[in-house]
Amino acid sequence: MNKDWKSCKLPIGTVAVGNEFYLRDNIVEEIWDELQKGNSVLLAAPRRVGKTSIMRYMEENPIDNYKIFFQNIQSITSADKFYERVYMMLLNCLSKTKKVKKWFENFVKSKSIIEIRKDGIVFEDKPTDFLKETNALLVEINGNAEMENIVLLLDELPEVLFNINEKDAVSILKTLRHWRQQPEMSKKVKFVLAGSIGIHYVVEKIETRNSDLNDLAKVVFEPLSDNEAHSYIDWATKGATITYSSKLKKHLLNKIQYFVPYFINLLIDEIDRQAKKANNPKITTQSIDAAFDTVVKNNDYFNDWKKRLQNYMPPMDFDFVNEILKHTAHKEYISVQEIYDKAVKYEKTADYMEFINELEKDGYIVEFENKYLFISPFLSAFWKRNNPIYNT
Repeated sequence: MNKDWKSCKLPIGTVAVGNEFYLRDNIVEEIWDELQKGNSVLLAAPRRVGKTSIMRYMEENPIDNYKIFFQNIQSITSADKFYERVYMMLLNCLSKTKKVKKWFENFVKSKSIIEIRKDGIVFEDKPTDFLKETNALLVEINGNAEMENIVLLLDELPEVLFNINEKDAVSILKTLRHWRQQPEMSKKVKFVLAGSIGIHYVVEKIETRNSDLNDLAKVVFEPLSDNEAHSYIDWATKGATITYSSKLKKHLLNKIQYFVPYFINLLIDEIDRQAKKANNPKITTQSIDAAFDTVVKNNDYFNDWKKRLQNYMPPMDFDFVNEILKHTAHKEYISVQEIYDKAVKYEKTADYMEFINELEKDGYIVEFENKYLFISPFLSAFWKRNNPIYNT
């Protein structure tokens, strides 16, 4: 082993925090702008673009007069558990405020609260109706003129809505909307909602409409620009043994095409691994090509894209969508007419473009000149490798 070799510290499959997090000021500023306008926010972005990292950063770096709390709520199994979690998050924010310290101490005593921890609340007598308690607490917070603003960051909400029973899912959607729209509850408390599957798809399956999301301000995560992507490579490889010339950066990005840190990290990490194994820090365009091929063959990186479609769609819906993606992978693109022809085959002519829209929102495909192609060569190569035989 070469002890002098310095690899890039890039998160692969984990949330980027601390010095592994590449700050995108424009996105953070846009979220804060919407919150300060009085809006709750929906992070509308495909998978693996850094939504969770952004929320974690915001929690660690709040602006003045704001208390903010992040939770991954994927483990929640019922509406009651959801309301309990929101109640706990509110209390955690309140425990950190100095402006209403005396008020909060009296509140804690009145509710027989023994201890407030980041992962939960210890009560002498645990309330049985957390929705009622949360409603009352929201009214108290918003009615206190000295109270700081509170932002609750809820990650993986779509997964919760999909996995619990329909009655509870509808209850959560209606309640969240009620909290956001009632002035006596929403003036000082805002929400940022995110997840790694399309929330619009989930809500539509629950309620056949998306009206319960219409009041949310959408913050869209665009991929890095070409200049930003070059800067990202410089940042990610700073101090590493391997360095990238302008020519090598251009070739690497040409292989990736869709510039999100996750895809760039995959390729840089594999290049580093192969170069370190060969004990040769001098890389070439051929080195980049070889690393790309190796990444594509590692199903662990991309299986989740396919599994999520299988898990969240009824079999007939998945078969239709998978047919679209197989065609796109083997033919490089699919036209609207070809999509319609497949919709006829799968009896999806009434709503076939809704599936296409969701594939766009979730980061699978992109429209170009009235045709659709994979947003990333990585995904295209994976789908083709995963489905090597395709008969139209």
